[in-house]
Parts: sequence; structure tokens; C-alpha cells
Amino acid sequence: MTVLVVFASFLLAANMHVDAESSVPGASIVLQNAAEKGMTMPAIGIGTGGYGAPAETWNDGVAMKAVSTWIKLGGRRIDTAWDYYDQTGIGQAVYAAIDTGSIKRDDLFIVSKTHLLSGYNDTLSQLEDSLKQLQVEYVDLFLVHSKTIMPNSTDPKCQPGDPNLESACVKSTWKAMKEIFQRGRKGGARAIGVSNFEVEQLEYLLDDSILPSLNQVEYQPYWHEEDLVEFCRNHNITFNGYAPLGAPDFGPWRRKWNCSLLELPLIKRIAMTHNKTPAQVLLRWNWQQGIPVNPRSEQEEHMKENLAAILDKTFHLTDSEMHALSNISPKPKCPKVCSACTPNT
Repeated sequence: MTVLVVFASFLLAANMHVDAESSVPGASIVLQNAAEKGMTMPAIGIGTGGYGAPAETWNDGVAMKAVSTWIKLGGRRIDTAWDYYDQTGIGQAVYAAIDTGSIKRDDLFIVSKTHLLSGYNDTLSQLEDSLKQLQVEYVDLFLVHSKTIMPNSTDPKCQPGDPNLESACVKSTWKAMKEIFQRGRKGGARAIGVSNFEVEQLEYLLDDSILPSLNQVEYQPYWHEEDLVEFCRNHNITFNGYAPLGAPDFGPWRRKWNCSLLELPLIKRIAMTHNKTPAQVLLRWNWQQGIPVNPRSEQEEHMKENLAAILDKTFHLTDSEMHALSNISPKPKCPKVCSACTPNT
């Protein structure tokens, strides 16, 4: 399916608006289904996956510095997870910003996730761990991190032996997620959703009275699943793209990954046309499809550029540019950044 969209015509279809009354600056998107009524999410956040990676160059200190800078620049959405190993550093940055009076808790939009598909009890305990590490009473959005079942889950429905193992584990995990949603701001989450779910896993939940508010999936010109995006929108599930730049700083140490989008001649040419950076072109390509993003960055200058890519109302890619970015050919044989998240074939 070819992606050809014009930003202005997509506002209502994607439930986007600029919330002038909110302390969260700039463009935002309305969350539906399992979300507080009228709840909005900033269109751009900071991704922190890998900041706390053991034995690597990132750690809690890096996470604290990056998130502190992000908040100082006006960034309000912070995306983390139980297994990013950086929530302690992020919590320190959040606490310091609130403690100094530079920001209120309600101004921030904090996203965390489980460790894989964890089952009932483990999901609840991981949320509690996350709240302690982040030093907050609630998160704004809590996600089931993956369709991959956690190997040591204590949930019998997530252990080998059941011929319907994946379906049973998804439903048991979602039962815990609904309890977290019911707690809301009192030790829970204002909204719940999933991450790295394909249509098959989402269909397990269609007979539930409460559907996910959001599905966070890798989305960039080498990997864009329009059928999944359409399925989500048909069920009022916000589609959120991660690794919108192809995670150039993250992939190389995880595996051999020689697919730098930022060096692609097509993207460089479009960037020169608009006097923007290649990264800004990629972020804008997402947003003009109504897809909120959370690029990772440690550098203040890059954070400024990322914010500007979404918030600059004068920056629009043309239909032909959008088409070209959506139909890069030939595509290199690149794995997903999340190797366990490749669609079932």
C-alpha cells in the first residue's frame, strides 16, 4: 500500500490537534480506548531504549542527563521501559525538575513498559518496580512490551504446554493491564497499550471490552507496515513509531547493521531542499502520516532539531517526497532494530 498523505487532511483522521490550553507544548494526539477521557499525548517524545544497557557506554547517568536536557528544552514525553535499565536515572531527572519547580508532574507524559509478554503477576510487579524507579505515583501510559513471552513467567498461562499459549498469555497479561488502568493515578496508569504487536496479537483482544489505546512499533522507510497501521486506526488504536531514524546509534553494537537512513542520498536531497537535516525529514515523514514518534538522542542540538521537525508549522514534505520516502527501491536487507519483533511470515 502506497503512503501518500498531506498533513492538513490527516488531522481529523489521526485525532491530532494542537492543545493550546495544555502545559505540554506543540502538537499532540488524542488517545482512545483504554485511556482517560480526552487524554492527549505529545506527538514527539524522547526514546531512552539502551541508555541503561549493561556493560555499554550508556548508563543511568546518561539517561538522567539526556532527560534533564529534554525537559529543559520543552520536551514533555519520556519513553522508557522496565528492561531499559535506565528508569532510576530518568526518575532522578524527573524528581529534580519537579523539585526545583521548573515543571509539574502533570506537565510530563511518562511512558513505561513491561518486560516482554510477562503474564498476570509479573506485569503487576514490573509496574510497581517502574513506579519506584521513576519516583512517580503513576505513569501516563503503560505498555505490554512485546509479543515474545517472558521465559521465566510465573503465570501458568504463559508457560509451555498450552496449544493456545500466545493467545492465553496475551489475555492473562491484558487482565493485569486493565487492573493497572483501573488504578489510574493511584498507583497505576492513565492509559494502557501494547508494543510490537502485529495484527494477530491485537486480534486476541478484539473481544475484550477494553482495547489498547496505543501500539508502539518500529516505523521508518525501510520498515513500515501499512496494513498494521490501518488495522490500528480502524480500532481507534494510536500507532506510535519507534526507531524513526533507524536507531543509528543503537543498532551497530547489537548486531551488524549497515543500513543508515541518515546517509541515504534521497533523504539528503530532500533535506537540502527544505534546509533541514536528514533526521528532521524522517521525523516529518512519520508525522505527516499522523504517527507520533520518540527518537532517541543524547545531544542537545539533536533534541532541538527533533522538536522543530514536528513543531515547525512551515515545514511540509510534498506529496512526491512522501511517496519517494515510502517507496525506496531497492531496499537493503536490514533486520528490524528489534530482532524479535519481525512480523510473522
